[in-house]
Amino acid sequence: MTTLPLAGPTAAALVACPLCGFEYVPGGDSCREHGCPIAFGTCATRHCPRCGYTMPDEERSASARFVRRLFAPRPRRAAGTLADLPAGSFGVVERIEGDPALQARLTAQGLAPGLTVHVLQRTPTYVIEAGQTTIALERRVAEAIVLKRA
Repeated sequence: MTTLPLAGPTAAALVACPLCGFEYVPGGDSCREHGCPIAFGTCATRHCPRCGYTMPDEERSASARFVRRLFAPRPRRAAGTLADLPAGSFGVVERIEGDPALQARLTAQGLAPGLTVHVLQRTPTYVIEAGQTTIALERRVAEAIVLKRA
């Protein structure tokens, strides 16, 4: 026994309107009904037949795809040094690199391996909270503080 495909729109061709949730087949008569000036050519917009909401068709519009990629969330990588952390984030100190004088000065200010630090700001200088102490650091000093990988 063989089955023939059903006539009419398939579930894969249906598009849901983000405003009202109505599912419809984009293009064709719905564009012409709403008076789309480019309904006869390659239309790069979709029009909901129920509510009239117009949205870009990301399959046909290169600019819509570009904007979507531009504002897409990027995966965050684990920070290697304190200079890599964004403002407002936390990290745990693994070790302090650099000359012994720098290590002694940072340890005297309360910065030690195993301590959780909070980056308050990055510009014009790095300001961190280490325990109950707030410390301002130059970029080269922030690059010498290695954090544990998450």
